[in-house]
Amino acid sequence: MVVWWSPRFPVDDVDAWSRPTRRRFVVGALAAVGVGGAGLAAVHRALAAASTAPQGTGVATWQAVVGEGPDPERIPDAPIVADPVETIDALEPIGTRELDPRWQPATAAATKILALRKRVEASLTVSAYEHRTVIDRKAGIYRWDCSGMAAWFLRKAAPAARRAMDKGRPVARDFYRKIAKSPTRRARDGWRRLPHIDDVQPGDLFAWIRPPGFPSRNTGHMGFAAEPARAVPHIPGAYTLRIFDATSLPHQDDTRDPEGDGGIGEGTILFLTDETGRGTAYGWFGLRSQGVIATDIVFGRVYR
Repeated sequence: MVVWWSPRFPVDDVDAWSRPTRRRFVVGALAAVGVGGAGLAAVHRALAAASTAPQGTGVATWQAVVGEGPDPERIPDAPIVADPVETIDALEPIGTRELDPRWQPATAAATKILALRKRVEASLTVSAYEHRTVIDRKAGIYRWDCSGMAAWFLRKAAPAARRAMDKGRPVARDFYRKIAKSPTRRARDGWRRLPHIDDVQPGDLFAWIRPPGFPSRNTGHMGFAAEPARAVPHIPGAYTLRIFDATSLPHQDDTRDPEGDGGIGEGTILFLTDETGRGTAYGWFGLRSQGVIATDIVFGRVYR
């Protein structure tokens, strides 16, 4: 396994990478995930190092999932999948959305979440990623981070689920813990955990916790599903998911301005799952990710 060094992706306090004005960490190394003709070979775990100071003094580590494939030193920009067009656009036959119930929200609360998102985007004049939540709906101003956005959405669309979190200001870790502890057969306190990524429908939630040693002060990341997950051909257990969240760095095929201040928007994330369908790693830039970060990922649904 070959690890290459790249200074292109400074890790920020959001749990991904930051705008230049907030750069505090430099990625040490991420291993590219290569795909052979026969599919993904046995998946191995490797450590990738990142410096935790601008001068590179001190090293933090997190787990990256890598597989056999192209040599990332010779092909430094090798994507996760050789042909993203084939793996995304060719997956959905014409009319699928109208016929497949998975493309519809599963609960009244999820329907309200999606409707609220449309109203926010229709009125949006200022969008920014900030840890302090500032909202002026009449002026179209929305400044928040991922958990601040989700808390506001739930307060409007699923107040019982929001109250059940018993937090004045929940962070991503709180959403992760709430989903992880929720039952899978029926809702409790307005929450139900979805055991498999295939169960995800528009308006459902995803959340992960920061991996041990990951160079970030944030507790994790979370957001909402905009569509059902799509299996990635030739990579067992890999899925792409269109999501909407609040972040400072756009995902693949993102609606946010890459030079802007971030905030609410839609993009594609790559998820790897185990044999039960539970998330085990994420690729922030979807199929364009240079590697994936291993951490526990949960999917949930709110009811009221």
